[in-house]
Amino acid sequence: MAWAVSLLDNDIFVLSVAVLSGLALGRLRWGRVSLGVSGTLFTGLALGLWGLSVSRAFFSWNLVVFVVSVGLLAAEDVVLFLKQWGLRFVLLGVAVTATGALSTFLFAVLAGGGIHPHVVAGTYVGALTSSPGLGAAVEAAGEAGLITAGYTIAYPFGVLAVVLFVQLVPVIAGIDVARERAELKRFIRDAKGDRNASLASTPTVFSLASFAACVVFGMLLGSVELPVPGLGGVSLGSTGGALVVSLLAGVAGRIGPLEMRMNRNVLSALRVFSLAFFLASVGLMSGPAVLEVFRCDGCALLLIGAATAVLSLAVGYLLGRKLWKLNWILLAGAICGAMTSTPGLGAAIDATGTEDCAAGYGATYPVALFCMVLFTTLLIAGTRLL
Repeated sequence: MAWAVSLLDNDIFVLSVAVLSGLALGRLRWGRVSLGVSGTLFTGLALGLWGLSVSRAFFSWNLVVFVVSVGLLAAEDVVLFLKQWGLRFVLLGVAVTATGALSTFLFAVLAGGGIHPHVVAGTYVGALTSSPGLGAAVEAAGEAGLITAGYTIAYPFGVLAVVLFVQLVPVIAGIDVARERAELKRFIRDAKGDRNASLASTPTVFSLASFAACVVFGMLLGSVELPVPGLGGVSLGSTGGALVVSLLAGVAGRIGPLEMRMNRNVLSALRVFSLAFFLASVGLMSGPAVLEVFRCDGCALLLIGAATAVLSLAVGYLLGRKLWKLNWILLAGAICGAMTSTPGLGAAIDATGTEDCAAGYGATYPVALFCMVLFTTLLIAGTRLL
């Protein structure tokens, strides 16, 4: 049995088992609902609860590959959507992040106010599955331990809420996803004109050098900190930087010798591959913390995280769909962007069957990122007064 123990210590083997079993789980259907690629999150959690884990490097690498892939895929349309609905995307980003912060604060008060402010802040950014928010919380607090604990506890339930949201809302609300997808395609075609549409669909090669350049310069951009009065240094982080660079590169089409409009089939394959391994690594890394949390005030934090995620999603849906009548494909991505939730974007793409929702994500992400930094700082300050 030594060989079995050796394999269970092999990160690549464990991660691949989580992906393979997760894809099998994702093929199961309950009526019109299936988990799809998101099934890898749940099998990863199960293996994590069993005691298995993987290096964080797998999480970071697959996350960056996923973001660059969707950025290049969505670049053709993001400018078009900003021109048409820009203000609504801005307001959506503010509303969703503000709802999350306010609900986290109120639930912490209802819990008796005994939860450490740093844990509360970590629970907020974890519920919204926001890696940039985690960085902002650590910087604002000057320590990482308690914040990371709150984040780790809430994160898997935040991801679960987003996955179920994009899967179940069309079923509950009677949204015809295929029709919404067709309407958005028709809008894009009419807005661009037949000539541009035909050019955009012209097959191109895949450039590994161009893809790697997006990763390199995206991470460089994400590491740059800009001073914001009262908030300290604010950066986009690796995922935010990679998204911005890949979107800009895709819009430009070509940068010097590098072709940035690449074969969409290859980019789509990279997107699915990296998403599956990313979600599996999230589950494997989060699984052990789920057991640990129940030994103190974990139940309260789990409830706060889950309720915060649900309320944030609900506000985004009510504003975007009921008030503004936004196309569901765009709105699904925009709500995930308003949460700065990369796993949410992956679940939205998987559920809608199109990368077009990534354009909505890119449209709301920048303002939501700033709001996450602002509200995380305010949440720590406000909780200290309890």
